[in-house]
Amino acid sequence: MRRLLAWLGGARARAAPALRSPRAPTALAALIGLVALAPRWSFAVEEHPLRLYLVGDMALYLERGVALAERARTAWDTFTPPGYPALLAVLHAAAPGDLALVGACQAALGALTAALTALFAYRLDRSLAVAALAGLATALYFPLIFYTGFVLTETTFAFLLLLFAWLELRALEHGRERGRAAFGLAAGGVLGLAVLVRPSLLAFLPCVALCALRGAGRDRRAAGATLLACALVIAPVSAHTSWLLGRPALVATNGGVNFFLAHSACRSVRSSAGGEVVEVSTHYNRTHFERRCELPRSFLDEGAYYRAGLAEIAEHPGRLLRAWRGVAEGLGLAPRRAWPNQPFWPGSVEHAAQIDASSRLFAPLVLLPALAHALARAWARRGSRGADPGARARSLAWAILASVGVVLYAYNGNPRVRVSSDPLTLALAASAWAAGARRLGARLRSWRGAGEGAARSR
Repeated sequence: MRRLLAWLGGARARAAPALRSPRAPTALAALIGLVALAPRWSFAVEEHPLRLYLVGDMALYLERGVALAERARTAWDTFTPPGYPALLAVLHAAAPGDLALVGACQAALGALTAALTALFAYRLDRSLAVAALAGLATALYFPLIFYTGFVLTETTFAFLLLLFAWLELRALEHGRERGRAAFGLAAGGVLGLAVLVRPSLLAFLPCVALCALRGAGRDRRAAGATLLACALVIAPVSAHTSWLLGRPALVATNGGVNFFLAHSACRSVRSSAGGEVVEVSTHYNRTHFERRCELPRSFLDEGAYYRAGLAEIAEHPGRLLRAWRGVAEGLGLAPRRAWPNQPFWPGSVEHAAQIDASSRLFAPLVLLPALAHALARAWARRGSRGADPGARARSLAWAILASVGVVLYAYNGNPRVRVSSDPLTLALAASAWAAGARRLGARLRSWRGAGEGAARSR
C-alpha cells in the first residue's frame, strides 16, 4: 500500500508541470470533446437515425429547411424561426435528402458543446477538476445525447449558447481594448445566430444592455460590442420578415401563440384564417388541458395572440400563479408528464427510463446544488471587496439561466426550453460539488488533526 501511495505521489509530482500549463484547459476540453462525440455519433447516426422520427416539429423544420434551399421565403415561413432551417438548407444543398449528414453534424456540435462547457467551467474556479467534472457531465448527459437523434433545435442552440458564453467571457476578461472589441463582436455575432434559432433568447438581451449602460469600463465596452454585432445579425432578418408580413416584426411570429397558450386553459389553439386549418399546442397544454380553442386570427398576427393572452390573464389573474407550475415542470422540480401519443420528447418509448431518470435527478443533483452554492458564496462574500476571478463567469451564466426562467414562465413550461442551457447549470453544479468536496476534506483534516493532538496530549 505504501508503495502504491508513493507511486501515486510521484506520478502527481511528474504531472504537475503539465497540469499547470496554460494549454492544459484546452487539451482537457479537446479530450472531453472526443469522449462526447462517441455516444452522440452512435445515437444519431446508427441507433436512432433521424429519418425515422419525422413527425410534428421535426417534419416542419425539415420542410422549412428544404423549402429555404429551393425557393424564396414566404410569409407563412415566418412562423418558424429561420436559424435552424437555414442550417438544414445548407446541409440539404450539400447532400440532398441525406439526414445522416444532419445527424453527424449534430453529433459534432454536441461534442463541441461539451468541450466549450469544460472551457467555461474552468473560468469559474480556475480548476481543471471542475472543468473535467462539468465537461464529462455534459458529455454523458442523456437529454443532450438524445436530442442529436432528432431534427430539432436543441443541439444547435446549445452549441451556439455555449460558444457565445465562452466568447463573451473572453471579451469581459481580456486585458486589451482591441481584444475586448474583437471577442465582443464575435460573441455578438454568435448571439445573433442563436436568436435566429430560438428568438426566446431575446429575453437575455436586457442583461447585455444593462451591462453596456451600467457596467464597469471594460465590461461596458465588451457588452456594447456584443449588442452591436447581435443587432447587425438580427436586423436584416427582421427587415425581411417585416417586409413579408407588411408590418414591423422581429425574426419570427410564433411568440404570440406560445404566450396565449401559456396563459390559457386550452389544450391547443386552432386557426382557419388564411384558408387552411392549423392547430398548435405545447407540451404543457397538451398534458394539462382538454379544451381545444379557436381564434379567428391568423397565427402570423402575433399581436392579436399577445392581446388574447393578456385578456386571459385579466379575466383569470390566477393564471399568473399557475404559470409557475410550468416553470417547476420545466426545471425538473415537478414530475415529468409524458407527451401523449407522440414518439418523441419528453421520451420515445425505448428511452423513457433514461429520460425519466434525467428529469428526476436534474433538480436535486444539478439545479439545487448550483443555487445553494450561489447563495452561500453571496453570503460569504457580503461586504467583501476582494477579487473574485470567477465572478464574471458566474454572473454571465446566471443571467442566461434567469432569461430561461423568464421564457419558461411567460411562454412555455417545457423541459425542451431548458435543456439547451443545462451545460451552464452543469458547470455551476460542478463548481458547487467541488467546493463541497473541498470543505469536507478540510473538515476531515481538521478532525484528524484534533484527534492526533488529543492523542499526543494523553
